Amino acid sequence: MFFPRLRSQAKWAFVALIVVFAGGFVFLGVGSGGLDLGQLLRDAFGNRGSSTGSLSAAQKAVAARPLNAEARRNLAQILQNKGRTQDAINAWLEYGRLRPKDVSALRSLADLELGQANVYLQQAQAASLAQSEAGVGAAFRPSGGKLAQALATDPISSVEASQASAALQSASTQYQAASSRAMASYQQIVKLQPKNQEALFTLAQAAEQLRQYKVAVGAYEKLLKFSLDPTTKKQIRVHLKALRQAGG
Repeated sequence: MFFPRLRSQAKWAFVALIVVFAGGFVFLGVGSGGLDLGQLLRDAFGNRGSSTGSLSAAQKAVAARPLNAEARRNLAQILQNKGRTQDAINAWLEYGRLRPKDVSALRSLADLELGQANVYLQQAQAASLAQSEAGVGAAFRPSGGKLAQALATDPISSVEASQASAALQSASTQYQAASSRAMASYQQIVKLQPKNQEALFTLAQAAEQLRQYKVAVGAYEKLLKFSLDPTTKKQIRVHLKALRQAGG
């Protein structure tokens, strides 16, 4: 281990590593999209979840007993394991109506929502690039005459630009909605377990990833109130300074 263990939790030593290295990636712009923070946390704290049976059997169980919490949880986990993100999110939401204080389920929901937000962000970035490329030729077109008029009404470029603009608007809207949902889920976990260091750390990291720096700063500041190892506290303070400079 490169960092000392915390007095309260041995596992937090690994979390301290994530704070330092993942935070560095965020601020330096390195590895964005490739660092799976949710998986790191699940590996560190054992929150992998489990499911039993086939998807069709799980769906039949829910249809037969729609108010059975365990049946809905099993369905949600199976959908999540199969990579059916939106269906899994919907299933976790339905389960949450029956068990609103199940922190493990909320964490699964929040991780999925965060992953979904990242997908929409990538789509928005791709659409933005396509929109820029569609307008590149305009700088090299003649400024007058019949040729300029003909090029200015190029139907192919117009369609490409219009499609890219629509895709950008759609992805941006979806990103904002998914980001808001993810933040709400992580914050609900902290509300239910305000003294849970893992919950605060997860909220801080998710907020950083979504560029909600004020939320991240608040979470890290709360972590400093715990009885942490002095070295880890120093690392968090250094990280907080960088966060505030970034806009927190």
